[in-house]
Amino acid sequence: MRITITGTPGTGKSTVAKLLAERLKLPLFELSRLVREEKLYSELDDERNALVVDPEKLKSYFENRNAFIAEGLVAHLIPADLLVILRASPETVRKRLAPRNYPPAKVEENVEAERFAVIATEALENPLAERVIHIDTTNRTPEQVAELIERAVKGEEIFEDVDWLETEGNSG
Repeated sequence: MRITITGTPGTGKSTVAKLLAERLKLPLFELSRLVREEKLYSELDDERNALVVDPEKLKSYFENRNAFIAEGLVAHLIPADLLVILRASPETVRKRLAPRNYPPAKVEENVEAERFAVIATEALENPLAERVIHIDTTNRTPEQVAELIERAVKGEEIFEDVDWLETEGNSG
């Protein structure tokens, strides 16, 4: 089973992926580390102090792997059996990112990315997975989210409607 987990920073990808890897006894690839260590990038984005992932190098790395969990912002660029998109309310994202000592601009960029579903939209527009699930982690523990993913692995369809523009009272 090839499982990829994507979402905005602060939605719970790393924590949930670690739990899931233990439960399913699958190797876990933390993509931010992997991209750096295996040089799966094309350049450095100086403004964001981040590596720009080379999608072809990333796909090539996973080409002959059949059982894994890969988590990270770019996980949806990897062909998989199951793509998990994690979401959380923008306010929850802000709270979860606070302890990370990110610059305020980076926190707000991620809050807005979640509000406008940037990662989810990108993942859904061109899915490279046979199945896609969409989970709101706002009021769930990592264990509850991992349990939902395990149910999806067994075949259950899980696709929650998440729209922060509607639920946060923005009238346009």
